[in-house]
Amino acid sequence: MIQVKKSTGENQEFSEEKLITSLRYTGATEDQIQDICKSIKSQIHDGIPTRVIYNLAFRRLRQISRPLSAYYGTKRALLELGPDGFIFEKYLAKILENIGFKAVTNIVVPGKCVNHEVDVIAENLEERILIECKFHRSHERSNDLKIALYIKARALDIFDGPDKALYDDFWLVSNTSFSEDAIRYSTCAGLRLWGANFPPQNTLQDVIRENGLDPVTCLSSLKKGEKKMLIESDILMAKEVKKNPNVLKDIGLETTRIKRVLNEIENVTQGSLK
Repeated sequence: MIQVKKSTGENQEFSEEKLITSLRYTGATEDQIQDICKSIKSQIHDGIPTRVIYNLAFRRLRQISRPLSAYYGTKRALLELGPDGFIFEKYLAKILENIGFKAVTNIVVPGKCVNHEVDVIAENLEERILIECKFHRSHERSNDLKIALYIKARALDIFDGPDKALYDDFWLVSNTSFSEDAIRYSTCAGLRLWGANFPPQNTLQDVIRENGLDPVTCLSSLKKGEKKMLIESDILMAKEVKKNPNVLKDIGLETTRIKRVLNEIENVTQGSLK
């Protein structure tokens, strides 16, 4: 069996089933999936990095359908919100605002022992939530038990502090997944997790897709520098570009490319934009 190399340097057996599952998630047909798998299997070899396999699949999917490639690229699109975590924090705040919360970022909250800088505070008519974000630049960097223990300790200090009556819950949100131990501990300890693999039926990616909240970094018709300029202008979601297409002209795109980008946004969101 072919051994592939993870970003951690560890080797693992290549799993065609994992590839098939991830491609099905994009909405690709079975014929398209088989075409992509056949293409990839003809190019992989022992020691090939998993990121290279991902790029091969993304490239082939893009040749077949740009909208499907954008869905497949959601995981990578979230990674591209870096390199620093504060962009992900702002993006998360916008997600929450689109699903019924008011949200602010980077607020200092007093605990019993020390003050804590909280990444996001979100509230609606029912609850007020403190949120710690963990952003990783590699999808293979999961959030382990140590991270969950650390975040829970911060939550306990805040909920023992002078403002404890103001808050109802504490969440740990990440652009990547959580380890089994982190999930087991957090479920037992009452720490709410939200990321790539938890909760199983309502992951962060699920909410992004179901509500048309795709980040601008998912748009394959934009160059890396163009995405960066949009992000620097606080345009983090594709739907924001659709609402104000003049931002594309502002960053130097000509009419033909503007039409191409707007068409991709329409296809990617498939009418789900709110």
